[in-house]
Amino acid sequence: MSINTLARVFTPHDNITFTANDFRQTLRIVVAGTLALSVSTFYNVQYGVFFVVYPIMLLSLVPVFNRHVAKQFIFSAVLNGIEMVLIIGFLSRWPVIMTLVVFALYVMRFRFMSQGPLFLFGSMGVVCQSVMLNFMSYPTNDWHTLMFSNVEASIMAVCLSALMNYLIPDVEPRGRPPLIEKDAARVRHESLLSGTVATIIFVIFQISDLSDSLSALMAGILILFPMNYRGAVMSSLWRVVGVVLACLYILAVQLLLYDHSSHMLLMMPLIGLGLAFSARLHVMEKVGAGVGFSSITTIGIMFGQNLHPEQDLVFSDLYRVTSVTVALVATLTMVFLVHLILNRFAATRYIIAD
Repeated sequence: MSINTLARVFTPHDNITFTANDFRQTLRIVVAGTLALSVSTFYNVQYGVFFVVYPIMLLSLVPVFNRHVAKQFIFSAVLNGIEMVLIIGFLSRWPVIMTLVVFALYVMRFRFMSQGPLFLFGSMGVVCQSVMLNFMSYPTNDWHTLMFSNVEASIMAVCLSALMNYLIPDVEPRGRPPLIEKDAARVRHESLLSGTVATIIFVIFQISDLSDSLSALMAGILILFPMNYRGAVMSSLWRVVGVVLACLYILAVQLLLYDHSSHMLLMMPLIGLGLAFSARLHVMEKVGAGVGFSSITTIGIMFGQNLHPEQDLVFSDLYRVTSVTVALVATLTMVFLVHLILNRFAATRYIIAD
């Protein structure tokens, strides 16, 4: 479905489903992403990826804004910062205990996602926990700057979301998403499957020196969001296509501007154009984290992390595609094995319906 939508994105508007609300959401994503990237680049913040990716994720995954959304987003960032201080600061000398605590936190957050009402709280907790554990495991990174950047980026994302929804509101009210009925065995399967694989990814990144592989880490974590094997397979395919599309566009921008890629006035319109195409594809897909969402987040991570005069985006493009592909194959292998193990027990069995 997602690939078919990609093929139809170049067709006239009357042949595709692209409502007035979809157009408004596309505008919100583009304007917020461009503003966030402009602010983080202008002030040269150390962890600019937080300031760029968080608004994009919030506006892409949650098309509405209300107090419930804001509280989940900010509370998740604050709680995650406290947890990371306790884990890295006090438990790093006992790796086994630290790993068990990380596993418990992952399972708890994926359980929130599986049950539904606190999906945003759980999903942002998973993303924050994964990224911050990776950054804080390297002694060259300043903990205080990292934690405050995470909280500041979350507040900025909420403010941008509120501003965009006020300035560019929906044309008509949106209906509530349909509730998915899940039995207890399926909830346990989804939370344990995703939590186990996320913990294995955490261990791999702790053992290996992968400080420059944030894209691979995010790819492995984001394909766990469907929380089942079949969904992870589809999500990985969408992720690869989205990353390749975004990297090809970024490479074209780099070759077009060449030595002038550090000039914001030249770069920002082209970044906005890339975000517009990706956001339009995302709202057309209506599958959550599909090809469009993957493309949006890739553009945000690439420019939020690497938009500096001394950075080589061409090398970053090639490295990103390679690392993401390897990470997705390894993650899918782990998902498949854990899925088989959990399905051997009635209490954690997940039946895939046709």
